[in-house]
Amino acid sequence: MKRLVPPALIALAATGCMHSPQALINPAEEAGKCELVQTLMREQVSQGLLSQLASQGSDGPAQVLVFVRRPEEGMLERLFQGDPTCGGANYRAVQDITMKAVVLFLQPRGNGYIYDAQLAAPNELSLGGEAKGAVSRDDGGGWVASGL
Repeated sequence: MKRLVPPALIALAATGCMHSPQALINPAEEAGKCELVQTLMREQVSQGLLSQLASQGSDGPAQVLVFVRRPEEGMLERLFQGDPTCGGANYRAVQDITMKAVVLFLQPRGNGYIYDAQLAAPNELSLGGEAKGAVSRDDGGGWVASGL
């Protein structure tokens, strides 16, 4: 019986039944998420938070952690599935923060999200607060932010 285990695993891997988590990540979907984050980081609230971090002596690009809040399901999940390759001139999206960072909380609404943005340290994460604005898809498929 023990002789059948390795050939069975090889057969499963060869037929595509075994996947690493990275293999399940759709690059186009992750790029769309990055476009969303870039739109939010251009907003006045996010720019203010980046300025606060810079004035506190933060070196290099600020870390940005993004969560999707689903209160009806009692869930809070990371927006990016893998290590994000998303950023701008003064920030980069990450899976985990190691210093004081900008944390974005998105909550699905209609064809977009309402969002909250705040500063948090790794040991000070919360579930977010009041919505600061909204972002939705425009007719061209891009993201457009607005106030509430």
